[in-house]
Amino acid sequence: MKCIVFCSEKVSDIFKLEKSSILKEYAFVHTATLKDLNDFLISQRPELIVWDKNTNIPTSIFRNKQKLQSIPLLSIIPAKNLDTWHPVHNKHKYVLRPYSLVELQHKIKSLVPIQPQKNQTVKNSKRPIIPDIKSLKNYIQQQGEPVKWDKNKIIFRENRHSSFIYLVNKGLLKTFRMDQLGKELITGIYRKNELLGLYGFHDNLICPETASSIEASTAYRFPYKSFKELLENNPNLGLDLAQLLTDTVLRLKSQLLEMAYASVLKKTSTTILQFADDLKQPDFNGLKISRTDLASMAGISPESFIRSLSCLKKEGIIAIKGKNINILNSERLQEII
Repeated sequence: MKCIVFCSEKVSDIFKLEKSSILKEYAFVHTATLKDLNDFLISQRPELIVWDKNTNIPTSIFRNKQKLQSIPLLSIIPAKNLDTWHPVHNKHKYVLRPYSLVELQHKIKSLVPIQPQKNQTVKNSKRPIIPDIKSLKNYIQQQGEPVKWDKNKIIFRENRHSSFIYLVNKGLLKTFRMDQLGKELITGIYRKNELLGLYGFHDNLICPETASSIEASTAYRFPYKSFKELLENNPNLGLDLAQLLTDTVLRLKSQLLEMAYASVLKKTSTTILQFADDLKQPDFNGLKISRTDLASMAGISPESFIRSLSCLKKEGIIAIKGKNINILNSERLQEII
């Protein structure tokens, strides 16, 4: 029977995956030490090695062992150790701790061959029909994994591998980059029913920016591999997605022109109007994004942004109570831009 060997100091939740119908054809073997792992590799060749220790997997176990050098590897590492992690070969991936069993199963499936079960063949022949982005969002709500974050929590980091796309369910998320001086430059704001993490269609995608929660938020997380399969099987979805990305590029071009040539007051008004639909809701308690974040979106300094807010408040266009902002006259605000 094919096996997956797991090396850790103590038995982990990974053995719950033995009950998974997808991984039933694999036996899970536990080794506690590097010596145990070496001894096991002498007698057997596993389909996958899962390394769950605080140190990187030593390359010495593969030295002069040509057959072992092609074995897929999966390292389970804490986020703080990611900067020191380096792949041993091109089939070496990682999962950040803490992880969900769904995420772990998805990673294992990407590294080992899975034979379809008899009952799965019929099921997989009924591929979901996803004709457009609206249908895609409904599908992600049904099939995605619910995730939640407290305020100011990192969702994914710049220059790290991307494994999921996200559909925002509640709250407010932002994407940003850091400049050479360590200043945060916001590249996007994401609200309910918006997709986050669409960075391309290649394998082993790298995130070009960092994402975090502005307030307590929830979303549905959907494996990128499954997303690619949906695109391959639904050409109309691909066309609809291409149109969405085209519209996004055109919108960003307009924003770049405004940031370069518009007045400070116009930049401030444009930024506030991005949240006009939310601010008009009777049960909405005001825009709670920090002045620093809003200024970064507008491409101006926080001091200039605050002065513009004061000007709009004097004109009776907006109301400010503490950190909250409400639009009183959206038509007047629209005239400014």
